Amino acid sequence: MSVERYGMAVRLKQEKRDFYLENHRKVWPEVLTELKKIKVKNYSIFLKDDFMFGYLEYEGNNFDRDMEEMQKIPIVNEWTVLMIDCFNPFPNHEKNNSWVMMDQIFFMK
Repeated sequence: MSVERYGMAVRLKQEKRDFYLENHRKVWPEVLTELKKIKVKNYSIFLKDDFMFGYLEYEGNNFDRDMEEMQKIPIVNEWTVLMIDCFNPFPNHEKNNSWVMMDQIFFMK
């Protein structure tokens, strides 16, 4: 099975910084369980000023479908709704107030 790598970016609202960081120090275990069920691993989030970069590896068969299906799970949707208010749209993506996917331009094995 191949591993797909995904990078994503978003901007964090300054007034929500402490809230977001505190919640990510103790992510709900049910949300992590659901991510693992769909074969997400090595999920990391990095923060510099208001810029956040997320990285994850996916070993499933259909990333978009799995992400869409996962959002239908009540506990995952509840987490998403709670976190979405922490974000400012990424530049040039004003209609999307969540993570935007990045293009991989280099990978070293």
